[in-house]
Amino acid sequence: MTISFRIHFVAFLFLLFFVVSPGISHAVTLTKDTVWTGEVRVAEDVLVPRGITLTVRAGTIIRIAAAESTKTDPEFISPLTEITIRGKLVVEGTGKAPVTFSGEEKRNASWAGIAIDQGTAEVSAVQVHDSEAAFTVLDGSLNMTGSLLSRNRYGVVAHGSAANARIEGSRITENEYGVFTFQGARLESKSSLVTGNRKKDSYSATSKEFAPPNTLATSADSPVSRRYQDEVFRGDTIWQGRIEVAGVIRVPEGSRLFILPGTIVEFVKKDTTGTGIGENGLLIQGRLIAKGTPENPIIFRSAENVKRTGDWDSINIMNSSGTQNLIEYCRIEHAYRGLHFHFSHVGLFNSQVTNNYRAIQFQESLVLLKNNYIYGNKSGVQGRDSDVTLTDNVIAANYLGANFFRTNLTARGNRITANGKEGLRIREGISSLQENSIDGNRFGMMVADMFYGDYSRNNISYNQEVGIFLKNADNVEVVGNNIALNGFNGLNIQESRATVRGNQISDNGERGIGVQSFNGEISGNNFIKNRLYAIDLEGPQDVMAYENWWGGDAPAKVVFDKRSDPARGRVNQDRASERPFRFVWPLQSVAVDALWRGVIAITQPVTVYSGVELSVAPGTTVEFSEGIGMLVKGRLIAKGEETAKISFTSDRRKAAGDWNEVQLEYATGSIVSNCIFEYATWGLHSHFTNLVVSDSYFANNYGGMRFRSGPAEIRNSTFENNSIGIRAYLGNAVIRGTTIQKNEVGIFVREKGGGLVVNGNNIVGNSSYGIRVGDFNNEDVNARGNWWGGSDPSSAIFDEKYEPGIGRVLFEPYLDAPAKSVLK
Repeated sequence: MTISFRIHFVAFLFLLFFVVSPGISHAVTLTKDTVWTGEVRVAEDVLVPRGITLTVRAGTIIRIAAAESTKTDPEFISPLTEITIRGKLVVEGTGKAPVTFSGEEKRNASWAGIAIDQGTAEVSAVQVHDSEAAFTVLDGSLNMTGSLLSRNRYGVVAHGSAANARIEGSRITENEYGVFTFQGARLESKSSLVTGNRKKDSYSATSKEFAPPNTLATSADSPVSRRYQDEVFRGDTIWQGRIEVAGVIRVPEGSRLFILPGTIVEFVKKDTTGTGIGENGLLIQGRLIAKGTPENPIIFRSAENVKRTGDWDSINIMNSSGTQNLIEYCRIEHAYRGLHFHFSHVGLFNSQVTNNYRAIQFQESLVLLKNNYIYGNKSGVQGRDSDVTLTDNVIAANYLGANFFRTNLTARGNRITANGKEGLRIREGISSLQENSIDGNRFGMMVADMFYGDYSRNNISYNQEVGIFLKNADNVEVVGNNIALNGFNGLNIQESRATVRGNQISDNGERGIGVQSFNGEISGNNFIKNRLYAIDLEGPQDVMAYENWWGGDAPAKVVFDKRSDPARGRVNQDRASERPFRFVWPLQSVAVDALWRGVIAITQPVTVYSGVELSVAPGTTVEFSEGIGMLVKGRLIAKGEETAKISFTSDRRKAAGDWNEVQLEYATGSIVSNCIFEYATWGLHSHFTNLVVSDSYFANNYGGMRFRSGPAEIRNSTFENNSIGIRAYLGNAVIRGTTIQKNEVGIFVREKGGGLVVNGNNIVGNSSYGIRVGDFNNEDVNARGNWWGGSDPSSAIFDEKYEPGIGRVLFEPYLDAPAKSVLK
């Protein structure tokens, strides 16, 4: 095997070193325009940086070696061997002399493929085989003609609005998947054939864009107060003001660097290798204390006028394993690796790490990350051989979210969202994940080669392909999770032993669970409305799936197994439940659009975030524990049906006040129809919300519904057996076609009742008053045209007649027969 690169002699020796030295995990970076011809063996990652062109001549054969199995330090997208284009790739194949890229091992996904990251690729007559993805296009462009992509996992993957792929006269066939586009990537296909791919030929998906947090920022920049070249700080050093670093600052063992609130640390770009990656940074072998405040954060950034990702190297913390290095209320941006730890003890709190190639990378360290935003990087978090605690972080809008290898990981309360590939990837080690939301990623959670994992009470939803993927995992528990609305499958299981119990597995695009080979149990789950199958068993081994609820369907209808294909195993569906299992909502929030079905138990206060839509399906029961309620700042869409009403109720169902309320706060666009609210303090509480409530029933509450401002419309509903049926405060509302009966007070107008229109209702049998005007209301209330039960309406009204100075209830004329429902 020969290597024929037109590169200078030093680069040749450098590449040869990697070819003949197994176990080295570094990238080969081309430093000048390069030509490949003949036969080329690629043993390590290859990077084509900005300003460099890699040309591949006609007839060239490139064979790519598989990476060592423990590699976790990718140049960019994968632990597999990859070719990354940030400059330009030109492939000059012809019909008679095509260029071939293939894996040495001749197996699917033995190497990563060609990643176009901010670069361009002009390729003709290329054949790509054996890769994870033949071409991945990220913030760059691919122009491919006359080519063949086959025997890969994916043919072409394009991600992001800055990704463009043009395919002409080509064939993409016999892969697992053909052409996939995500997040607005543009694809143009002309005279090409995308067919015969084993699982899916084409697919496109877009998740909600991540909204970045308010930037941690200082006041206007002050003049530079100190400038440094390469220096060693011995003893204690304090930085304050604006610091410029044009070298590497080393803090040796026994020394400390203190950085005070409001300090800006800027790094001048120094690139002696031509890779486009800066080399200046900090090397902490002693201790770093960088403690900002919310008002005066510490900023680490590029000193360049035009700031770019990779302008400086890193905050490197090495062999600092004693007292914790503390980084709090800091913003770290424009680095190659924002934070890089080896053999160290580090805590990062309340900080933002953004616009870096790798935000955080570490190994053999003790790491605590809490309340941070790690977003907009190529790679969010990478760690190996470490003890890691992740608490209440947001890891979002990176290409790679979080990747851990041989790590003891505890993660609670995090949101991992909108990452371009895996949200969370875990290999080997021990991991425990509770109360996290993993949503809107391409893949939610990838778990491989694990020997223990506890994944319970998480939300795994809206991931574009798969929610959770277990591969060669042992002793894993997947318990009490919401696994819903994922693009393909909620859960994939391959060669794993696990317990899958008590999960809500619903509304996934193809399958609830796809099984290739599995040893364990699938029991006590709710399988609801998964598009193709609840369980699809591909392998020959039988699977135990007893005591599940199948969403009201016959199990045989929603399970694909031996009964449909004799080559497959059988799914044991014994003792199927006749009704849904009570599912406890696992989080204190609804941070991403959600759909509730079945019986949802709310055991802790829940907030639906602004911009988020919570839909509740017809027939659903939402049960609240004692004193618990829900605050909706987004939208609530609760549209029941006449024969399948939605119930908001107590888990005890004993008396008024068992649970708190459903409060809508600036939740305009919410819809409540065919719902039941019972046993609450206040069933429904609407603040500053444009709301329509229709065909609903409020009973046995302290108060049925209260509202402030509005506008609100209540129609064709019933309020009965409440202490107060409806309470209006500063309200602008129309109440029509509604029965208000058997309450103590039907309608209580606390203040500013002039905006109310109460017409065409039945207001009867309320023990104290049908309408009571409050002491602070001095406006008249329009209550004309209602039915009062055939008696004198004035006896059912408390207004200025009893308390001079408050407003009147204008009830004449009134109906002489019960009102009917109004048209919708």
